[in-house]
Amino acid sequence: MRIVYDDTAQDEMIKAVDQFMGTLDVKRIVRYEWGTDRVQMHILREKLNLFLEQYRMSIGSTVTHAHGIGNNCKYPVYYWNEAENELQQCGSININTGMYGEGFVSCEDYNGKIISAVYEVRKYGIKITRRESE
Repeated sequence: MRIVYDDTAQDEMIKAVDQFMGTLDVKRIVRYEWGTDRVQMHILREKLNLFLEQYRMSIGSTVTHAHGIGNNCKYPVYYWNEAENELQQCGSININTGMYGEGFVSCEDYNGKIISAVYEVRKYGIKITRRESE
């Protein structure tokens, strides 16, 4: 199966991530670690990946670390079209872990431009810190 970059499904990816983040119960992904409650971004990634399946999308396993820092994780997001024998990378998702137990989620296009809201995930809830139009 070949993988191609095709941003046709990019808007659907953004809407799906927005819907997931709007319904996420953060308390279910918080664990006590290093002396404080911390958001577990690996659990968020697993739950988001399961959610994206209904949109025929999945988060790839290839990770790129911005600036060589291991907590800055960018994953490809793939869309599969049943009519074609190929995976289409429709964008990327940043799933980053902060130093104080928080996490950050955002979507990027092929050129590395943030194209979605930036979600700051803390143990008390989610704050949208920036939108594409701002």
